[in-house]
Amino acid sequence: MSQDRVTIIGAGVSGLAAGIHLARQGFEVSLFEARSTLGGCCSTTNIDGFTFNNGAMFLAVPRLLDHAFGRLGLDREPLLPLRRINAPQATFLPGGTSVTFGTGRNALVEGPNGLARTAVLQDEIERCMAKWSPVLEVFTDDLLTQPLSVLRVMSRTWRHLPKLRGSLAAELCRQFSDPEVRAAIAAVTLYTGLPPERTPVFQIFGFISMLQDGLYLPEGGMGAISGVMHKAFCDLGGKVIAGTRVEKIRTEGGRVRALVIEGKEEVLTDAVISTAGGMATFTDLMDPSTVPSSMKRRVLHAPLSHQTLCIQLGLANQLQAPAHSVNRVPLLEEQYRLLAPQPAGIEWLSYAVPTLTMPELASAGGSIVEMFTAVDQTLALGAWDAEAKEAAADEAIAALARHHPLDVAVRRITSPKDYATRMNLFEGAVYGLSPAAKPSQQFPQAPPVTGLFLAGQTTYPGFGVAPAMFSGIFAADALIGSLSRAR
Repeated sequence: MSQDRVTIIGAGVSGLAAGIHLARQGFEVSLFEARSTLGGCCSTTNIDGFTFNNGAMFLAVPRLLDHAFGRLGLDREPLLPLRRINAPQATFLPGGTSVTFGTGRNALVEGPNGLARTAVLQDEIERCMAKWSPVLEVFTDDLLTQPLSVLRVMSRTWRHLPKLRGSLAAELCRQFSDPEVRAAIAAVTLYTGLPPERTPVFQIFGFISMLQDGLYLPEGGMGAISGVMHKAFCDLGGKVIAGTRVEKIRTEGGRVRALVIEGKEEVLTDAVISTAGGMATFTDLMDPSTVPSSMKRRVLHAPLSHQTLCIQLGLANQLQAPAHSVNRVPLLEEQYRLLAPQPAGIEWLSYAVPTLTMPELASAGGSIVEMFTAVDQTLALGAWDAEAKEAAADEAIAALARHHPLDVAVRRITSPKDYATRMNLFEGAVYGLSPAAKPSQQFPQAPPVTGLFLAGQTTYPGFGVAPAMFSGIFAADALIGSLSRAR
């Protein structure tokens, strides 16, 4: 059995996945987490009987999650039962039309000529699924379960490559004849923080997977995922040091030697996996003189994802919504308006009601609503003081109250500054890198520093729960290979 000492920075799902994979191979693994709780962006916080998400809101592409659990030697189904979201999305349009996507491929258009439009939509969905389901299957069952390889991508997808060019907006115009339907489908991907004309076409996978495989919540909430992984890591002998911030990665002679933790104590190590993100790793955790020039350039040109204001309400009343996620949006060509502050007052908004699927997340008779509202992306983090945060939240809550009665028992507001300081997200960017980042802009699992490996948001594939888990597995595999070659 190997006695190599490995340290991991960050106990989100990528760090936990790396730890499980390494511990199962016999490594001595210590995992450092700055916060007092584990799970990172895939965790929950309970406040007065309301269980709020700390980031991830649901599970998509369940097959990919099963693949990740399988790679870790875990049987997902008994360890982490899932509950299907029966009505994933409902969208309301300016002309009085609403479009609801239910279980399976069911969809309903309500409004003028609703029955006829629904029939057309159902036919167009079938054609769209026939085009995109084979591509999604290749990514889900093959490409996303292995480290990025341009050669592999080309060999597996060469016949589909023409489909992968262009924007989501252009593809929706090709596939769907109804402008309001196009707007409703585009709203499914607004979590990217990008308008449809700037959203890469492959983001249509989110819509296709929602119809084909469904969306899910783990029993007990999103924090159940990291809870299962934490137990598996500890059962394998892994050591978790929570509430302890790593201050520096010390290198000597071009290789990692130790971690400097709070209080200037050093922890000697043979290798480090950092899940803090490529930007933070090379700007905050390493001495500038030891950072390779190629990584400095990548940090300098990293396209960051958007910032947002998260508003979470615990309600004493039950909020009646038509779907788990509800969007009130303009037509596709104007959806950029939803992604910027609305100076004349909030007209367009998106929110989720997880208690429709899992009522037990709220106190008896209550419910939870979660909103993400657009903010000025040029505003400095320091501008988000308590007064600014609460004023922005008040405006968004007032907009929601025009559509639903709100008996607010608990309010939890997370600003871009909070994301940076409380969640340790670089510059408050919720995804680290933009979902439109090219593979060449993502950080490699094995950067040019001997003994240093990267996992998490800024590595390929990096987005979503299962891909984040795979990023940890890929980093662990790279570490194992490196240490084996060094012997």
